[in-house]
Amino acid sequence: MPQKPLRFGWFAGVATVLSVVACYGSLVFISALGALGIAIHLNETLWAGAIVLFAILALFGFVLGLKQHKVFWPIVLGIAGTLAIIFAMYVRYDRLVEITGFVLLFLAAIWDWRIRQSR
Repeated sequence: MPQKPLRFGWFAGVATVLSVVACYGSLVFISALGALGIAIHLNETLWAGAIVLFAILALFGFVLGLKQHKVFWPIVLGIAGTLAIIFAMYVRYDRLVEITGFVLLFLAAIWDWRIRQSR
């Protein structure tokens, strides 16, 4: 008997996009304001917290997907991506680690979405 699809199949993907937007979108916005001569101070702790929060919300979305399709690899990839982002934000910043974390999150979100669509 086919399972009823969950209503929040989009959750992991949206949270992943919001994590990237919180990171690079904020940076672009602040840079654009700086180019216009408007100085703004950004609390880096809150900024990093928002990025990590959205990454963790993406993990929650992968858990919802796991309940539906029983394929655990997207959540494993999502955990690796989230841990890389947390490491880059709070332990030692490294742009390559940060980008790798976002790429892993995106791959997990795409994989999870494709599995949901195929079932």
